[in-house]
Parts: sequence; structure tokens; C-alpha cells
Amino acid sequence: MHLPRLCLLAALSTCLLPAMAQEQAAAPGDAANQDMQQIVDVQGTRDPDLRPYRTMLKGLDAYADHQHLAPDAPLRFMLIPATPKARLDGVTLHLSADNLSIPIPLAADGGFILTRDKTAYDANADLVSNKKRATLRWRADIHTPGLPPNVRRLGDLRLECEIRWAVEQDDLPFVRRNLFRLAGGPCHSSLIHVPYPVFRKLLAVQARSGERTLDIRITEDRQRYVPPLHDASWDDNTLLTITYDDGNMAQAAPAAALRQ
Repeated sequence: MHLPRLCLLAALSTCLLPAMAQEQAAAPGDAANQDMQQIVDVQGTRDPDLRPYRTMLKGLDAYADHQHLAPDAPLRFMLIPATPKARLDGVTLHLSADNLSIPIPLAADGGFILTRDKTAYDANADLVSNKKRATLRWRADIHTPGLPPNVRRLGDLRLECEIRWAVEQDDLPFVRRNLFRLAGGPCHSSLIHVPYPVFRKLLAVQARSGERTLDIRITEDRQRYVPPLHDASWDDNTLLTITYDDGNMAQAAPAAALRQ
């Protein structure tokens, strides 16, 4: 290994990997009997969780720029509780600014669709929940239709990564952000691991492309797996089959794990 690459790897190991690798899955809210959460006023909530609307629009731009990775998959976002014991019960979303409040319908599983709104953009609105700051996480949710719930397509995961990186890179400290970029970006570098969280303990994850297979590394806590996003020898149609240690199949968590 050349010295510059070794130095970069050392810097990434000490400064960057914590930003990407620490992702804990949380169970979704138990609201299967509701198609959509009721929209209510959030003005009375202290210290609400929010993200600037203009920042979230960078995710829409990234989706448009990289849609070739998953050409049949629509763009959807997800809210995920920050802790395993938290729930999404009663969560609401608004685009909020002075004299502006636009409700964003939130599905029972935490999913929502964000569209371009000139009024919200011009008002420099924030995407605001009625929960306290840091109690929720935002994720892209890219799923090509027709796949079983325990199967993920590699191109879908790559597109999720591109969207998340576009939305969250400016939140990283200057040095950390630029080291990511120097390494080629989290979605393209073998030096950066991007774990994907799941809701239950993993038994195994296997990638398959034609007759070729690969056992995907899972983390020590068995709640995250690390797909080969950077490895172009695995094409976008590569399928990852997820098996859980209770022998049942369940849906993988819908997000790339770009963590601050």
C-alpha cells in the first residue's frame, strides 16, 4: 500500500468511520391499522426535530442525477426512531416557516413523499416534526417494485446512499467532510464502510449476481450489514437476500447508514 493511501486510511479510521458506521435500527410505530397519520398542529412542541427544506431538496436532486441506479424505484423518505424503544405513534410533519405551515402526510410505517414547493423554498421553510430534536432519523427509502421483503437490490442501496450523502454531507465537520470527499465519497470508496440497519438480528446476508455469490459482512451486533457499494464488479441488479436468526423473513430497514 502506498504511503499516501495508508495515511488516508489512518485518517479515515480515526475520524470518519464513526460518522458512517454507528447506526442502530429501531422498530417502526405500531400503527398498521392506519393508512396515514392524522395531521395536527405542532406549534406547541419544544425543541422540535427539523431539517431545512432546501437541504432536503438536495436529496431530490441526487435522486434525479443517479436514478439510473434504480430506474424503476420511486423516491420516498422515511422517519425512523433514534432508539429501539421509541415509536412513531403520533408523529406529524410540516413544512414550517413564518406565516407558513404545510402538512406532509406521513404513512403508518414512517414513510413520506417530498415534492418541490416554490412557496416553501422561497420562505426558507424547515421540515419539522412534533418530536424533540434527535429523537428521529431521516432516511431515503428506495425499493424497486416486485422484490420480496427480505431481498434488497444493490442499485437501490447505492441510490439511497447517494441521496443520504447529498442531504447530510454539509452537516459533517469541515475536516471530516473533506476527508470523505478525498476518499471518493462514502458511496464509492473501499475505505469507507456504509452499514445498513435492520430491525431484527441477522443470521446471514448473501449477494447473488447470476451464478456468482458473496457472503456479505454483518456487524458484530448482527443488526447491520455492509454491501459492496463501491465494487463495480457487482452490478446494480445484484440481489442481497437477508436471513434473520429466528428463521423468519422480514423487511430490511429502508436506509443507507450515513451517520453524523
